[in-house]
Amino acid sequence: MIVLYIIPCLTGEEWKPNKENKKDWCYSDYAVGIAAGAAAVAAAPFVLGAAGFTAGGVAAGSVAAGVQSAIYGGAVGSGSVFAALQSAGAAGIGMGAKVAISTTVGGAATYIKKKMATL
Repeated sequence: MIVLYIIPCLTGEEWKPNKENKKDWCYSDYAVGIAAGAAAVAAAPFVLGAAGFTAGGVAAGSVAAGVQSAIYGGAVGSGSVFAALQSAGAAGIGMGAKVAISTTVGGAATYIKKKMATL
């Protein structure tokens, strides 16, 4: 059913941005935000692993190891961002973090889409 609402928006028949209707919206605005948020949540474990935050700890020679050495010098505080990233890399991303990632990326994607449409 939602697809039926999105198709006219994607073709530009229902909503054509201009100076008079900048506040109008379209169902595709929601679709872009939802898709971007879901993709970010799905990609987060791979990004953490690629940065060096693994289940076995910080991977030697990785970006995470470089940051740990340069900034923290081996003494990582329990409430630091680095500790949270390591925890997410080792144990997985919690529901709160998934919601934060999804809403942040989804909102940013929707904002960018709206800005691009009014150029």
